[in-house]
Amino acid sequence: MANQSAKRIAQQNAARMATLSKVFVGVNVVYLVVRYVVQYRSVCWSDFVLYLGTAGLETFLYMNLYASSRPRYDPGGVLVSAGTDLGQPGLVSYMFDYIYISWLVHLLSLATRWAWALYLAIPVYLLVVAAPYIRQFWTANAGAEPQPAATAEDAAREKKRREKKERKQQRPKYVRG
Repeated sequence: MANQSAKRIAQQNAARMATLSKVFVGVNVVYLVVRYVVQYRSVCWSDFVLYLGTAGLETFLYMNLYASSRPRYDPGGVLVSAGTDLGQPGLVSYMFDYIYISWLVHLLSLATRWAWALYLAIPVYLLVVAAPYIRQFWTANAGAEPQPAATAEDAAREKKRREKKERKQQRPKYVRG
């Protein structure tokens, strides 16, 4: 039963990418048909630019997820690597989040142009996640008191410690053989 977890991850990745592919195509086809066929009179250049930019980034992230999730096999057909686990937190989940937000915005923008403002949620979320790190960086040395200069006692103690360490290193080492 070796490699069972890798096989399970490969199967889960394949299932998740199949679902993602279907929804990806479905949402984009619905948007294109409704926006450029049914609502063609209300289309302006900004709709085209916004859709092109967001769909381009969405496609880039989708292709990145697809490439990284593919399992790799050796010439004998044995699974070498299951690919990146698509269920893991971190960058992979952020890629999925952007894709989901894009789908939501594309579908809502069929009803109102204000839906594009939902993309502002991404930098706001970034600030919420990064705020503790930024705060820690700013306040790292703000409350720290300056270190007092080393006293003569400290210098003597340090010198004594170094001399003891040197004597210990110079002692002969005996090895049983």
